[in-house]
Amino acid sequence: MKLTTFEQRVGFKFALTFENGDLATVDLEPLVGNHLSVDELGSAEIDPDWGCLQFQGGSVDIEPTTLYRYAMHSPAGSTVRAPTAAQPAHPPDGLPAGPR
Repeated sequence: MKLTTFEQRVGFKFALTFENGDLATVDLEPLVGNHLSVDELGSAEIDPDWGCLQFQGGSVDIEPTTLYRYAMHSPAGSTVRAPTAAQPAHPPDGLPAGPR
């Protein structure tokens, strides 16, 4: 699931939007804290080919599937899943559709 937009909040907290519309605000320190300082987080960008969040021109990155799974299951973050498309109502077998 590719990342489409992001916004750095405070410290390692990032608001993320994925290509399916899911939104998450998560603390990325467990993923990149050993590789980046808070001051280096400003180099964040989305790799246009892979859809991953990368830092320092790609020397540190988070693979999109890893980032999505982390964001959707992070206990310290908040997530909002995109609404699914409405499914048409189907009448029970043998009954005509329409008002009852």
